[in-house]
Amino acid sequence: MNYRAGRPARSAIVAFETISKSALAAACVLAAFALAACGGRGNPDLSALADGTVLKAQIAAFPTKAARKVRVGVMPDAGALPLYLMDDVAEVIPFQSAKERDAALEAGQLDAITGDLVSVIAHQQKGIELRALSVTESRFLLVAGPKFREGNRGGKAAHYNVGISENTVIEYVTDALSADMNGAVLDKISIPQVPVRLEMLRNGQIPVACLTDVMAWGLLSDGFRIVRDQAGTGLEPAVLVVTGELARKRPDDLAAFRFRWNEATDKINANPDAYASLLLEKVRLPNSDYPVPHYRGITLPTEAQVQSVIDWYRKKYGLDRSVSYADLVIR
Repeated sequence: MNYRAGRPARSAIVAFETISKSALAAACVLAAFALAACGGRGNPDLSALADGTVLKAQIAAFPTKAARKVRVGVMPDAGALPLYLMDDVAEVIPFQSAKERDAALEAGQLDAITGDLVSVIAHQQKGIELRALSVTESRFLLVAGPKFREGNRGGKAAHYNVGISENTVIEYVTDALSADMNGAVLDKISIPQVPVRLEMLRNGQIPVACLTDVMAWGLLSDGFRIVRDQAGTGLEPAVLVVTGELARKRPDDLAAFRFRWNEATDKINANPDAYASLLLEKVRLPNSDYPVPHYRGITLPTEAQVQSVIDWYRKKYGLDRSVSYADLVIR
């Protein structure tokens, strides 16, 4: 069950509902007489107001509008769908590779990205503060063509190239999912652009690739198969990321962004079929029968999930700056 956490606070606004303007005026006069009668001391008798007004607590959503839109760089995966329902608070900017997205982020052209914990750590090593705001519904797969076989060949490990994007969530997931291939060894080759990686796998130029499920979906009906799946592993590396500058200097915009994300996920979950065509259009799905996922509201990854990525990054690339769970998420 998905746990919805971190929803923006709601403030109770006490308002008077009146039957008419004249009734409200009369109520004010009665209140003044009541206050005067007690000489400003003790509790005034407001029973005379009962017939003229009704005191009612109304819950107003806060906040609902950003002063400036949050510019969000997205990759072609289903986790970005809620953002396309948030055009009053978010400007969605699509990218085809993580490197292109990150270059725009570092140039100050983006306030947020649909990214991953690996990217958060990598940027913090450069002195660029990023924080994970929520996990997203991005599922990763190792997909293989017909030539791939797990296990040994004649007692020797069989080596296969696997297409990845280096120093990204794709590499982290590949390492995590391919730790035991029953004797087969996956040799990573960098193919940063997702469409290129997909087509190289389809055309037999590489036997295995790590892809999001939304990109791999169309291959499965063509004889390709999932050899490893993130689902059920407990891994949650894909996250919605915001810059430290957005968090510090534009708290109202961030609050509105969080509020709208929760609203958007609720809308999609209430009627997912209504958003299938939008997913197909905006995420550029290669196959039209991809099911709309169930989306979570603002939900942080757990400390264990974050620590798994920190440990992998430290072993793989080293850490010039130490990082912790508190450094990588925004509460």
